[in-house]
Amino acid sequence: MRYAILFSGMTEPRSLNGLEFCYRILTERFAFPADCIYVLTYDGTLRTTATEPSVQAPEPVWPGDGTKHRLRVNGEGNRQALRQVLHALRDKVTEGDLLFVNTTGHGGNYGDGRGPFLTTYPRRVRYWLSDFCSDLSELPRHESLVVLMAQCFSGGSAEALLSSSQATRTFVAAASDRYSYAMEEDLNWDSFQRSWVAAIGGRDVDGTPVTPPEAAAPHEGVTVAEAFHYAAVGPGRNPLDAPTCLARPQAAGGIRLLPGNT
Repeated sequence: MRYAILFSGMTEPRSLNGLEFCYRILTERFAFPADCIYVLTYDGTLRTTATEPSVQAPEPVWPGDGTKHRLRVNGEGNRQALRQVLHALRDKVTEGDLLFVNTTGHGGNYGDGRGPFLTTYPRRVRYWLSDFCSDLSELPRHESLVVLMAQCFSGGSAEALLSSSQATRTFVAAASDRYSYAMEEDLNWDSFQRSWVAAIGGRDVDGTPVTPPEAAAPHEGVTVAEAFHYAAVGPGRNPLDAPTCLARPQAAGGIRLLPGNT
């Protein structure tokens, strides 16, 4: 079985757009069951930090193709909600399963030795890396863990995530170990996340086919490492990003999200 957690604390409009793109690729390209995808964002709705608190927000339109969002939001973007999801997964995840985690929104790092953090809802509460890793480590043994991180300072999380993972194979791709940026030509998207998801899914947000030049066997599915390379050097990259990835063991870079490739 394949599961996914899509997480954003203080969700910008472009963060929500990225989660929607990821959700569509998971469900349409990779046939993840919708009830195996847990979406935790902002206040538990499709609202963002750009939504006036006192205003009844209209249902947002996804700028990829101008249609309504399809995300099924399960809860708020904070540690408590994520722990509830992980608690539920403890009774579901087995040794042969894959878990995909996508984090976005805001992150930071004070440089005081505590490592980076996710900024969560409400009141920008810090979700420290040590706590995030501790929560993930409570999962039972499983085959594969793939973590895609788009928030600022996410690159400093990779080693700790590898060490705490209960998966046989773990791959972490992060936008930057400093600030991460939107696409220069279209501010509706986080540069690294859109490029990685487009590469792994074989199509961009508008449906344009995407085939990474590095893909050895695209008919079998792009690997997570091939998607990272495309996102790190491809045409959509913001030059101010500093993408990084780590795999343990090295063969974890060969993980594919297609059924039967956990």
